[in-house]
Amino acid sequence: MSLTVIEINDAALQARDTGGAVTTSPGFALLLQDGEVTLGAEAEAQHRLYPTSSYDKFWHELNMEPLPIPGRIRHHADLAYSQLVALAEDAGIDGRVIFAIPGHFSNEQLGLLLGIAGQCHFQVIGMIDAALAAAVGEAPVGSVVHVGLHLHQVLLTRVLPRDGELVVDAVIQVPQAGRQQLLDALMQTANDAFIRQCRFNPLHEAASEQQLYSLLADWAEGRAGDQQNLAMELKANAMTHTAKLPCDQLLAALQKPFRALLGSLEPLLERPGTGILLDHRLARWPGAFTALAEVVQLRTARPEVVAETCLRFRELITAGDGVRRIRALPLSDSAPEHPRPKPAATPTHVLFRNRALPVDDLPLVNKSNGSAGSVLALDIPGPTATLGRIVLRQSQVLLDCGESEVRLNDAPVTGTHPLKLGDRIRFTAASDELLLIEVSDGART
Repeated sequence: MSLTVIEINDAALQARDTGGAVTTSPGFALLLQDGEVTLGAEAEAQHRLYPTSSYDKFWHELNMEPLPIPGRIRHHADLAYSQLVALAEDAGIDGRVIFAIPGHFSNEQLGLLLGIAGQCHFQVIGMIDAALAAAVGEAPVGSVVHVGLHLHQVLLTRVLPRDGELVVDAVIQVPQAGRQQLLDALMQTANDAFIRQCRFNPLHEAASEQQLYSLLADWAEGRAGDQQNLAMELKANAMTHTAKLPCDQLLAALQKPFRALLGSLEPLLERPGTGILLDHRLARWPGAFTALAEVVQLRTARPEVVAETCLRFRELITAGDGVRRIRALPLSDSAPEHPRPKPAATPTHVLFRNRALPVDDLPLVNKSNGSAGSVLALDIPGPTATLGRIVLRQSQVLLDCGESEVRLNDAPVTGTHPLKLGDRIRFTAASDELLLIEVSDGART
């Protein structure tokens, strides 16, 4: 069965398979009143035209908060699902997938991500912090801080050598220096140039604002060629407005977010000999390498390194029961042929309808009765209001269904039963399924 690595980075989701084929899609969505959703680069090319219908934070703020437009796309999770489906179609993914995830994702977001992926036509078999995979793949010496560019933040991840492994030690979010914040700084400088030279304000019209945004994105990410002076031409109201801007003025506009990034880096560099690993997305931005070169041992990660590491360590990443978040990998030159076994893991959450609920003490009720807290409300034909509960007792997760008959892994049971990762619970043959999963921030041991 095929294996694909999907790196979840909203600056550009990336799918790469074992043959090296790459498919990318930036984290943009355009949702209009007719319910149609446009995704990726096509949505980015229009998102300044329709600001109230455009979304670019559904990965950054992955949640189930309702969106203001009614329809089949209800919340950020639905947009994320739609993009995963589209990415899988474009990349031809129908087999197994390893997710390389951003280090700031919470347990709840990871549970939601697994629930979303569970509705796609592929099977997620592992998860790993993308910064860790990049650091291991670039063969670091000593501690390393990975600097990753996302749409609305730069993510700083410090990884340290410990007992023959490289381990995620700290993650810091820098919201002032994300891709969109860098572009906003460039747009303000370019807009000022148009006002001075043409008496034209591009930001007052959606069409010219989108043109300016696309032009500057192309320049910043190396798609406009090597230009010492950027010639900008915008069309608005049957007129063409032209302005020229020296590149050094555009570089000056980026100094404030780069200084914020350097300030956030400082506390992570206290350990002697710590190096910087710059991801390829930020490395291609003009001035980024020079600004961060004030720090010693600056290196740039290759675009393919995350997928390479995931494929190289696939056995370690996918070993054990269930899908675990990997935050440590061996520092050896090659992955061991026989990875050491992992201890049996205890489920931490119940996945139900794309929502992960903790198992500490989870009542199971038939339809919602307005109960507060973590209550799993099902809709089962019949008068029974209470269906049982899932509890954590002395490090063991138990299903207590009393005299009610429950289908555990398709076998009818009653009373109290221990639960393990991957167990499936139904109350009737046709009812929705509950899945026992683990969402853990801990490093692999």
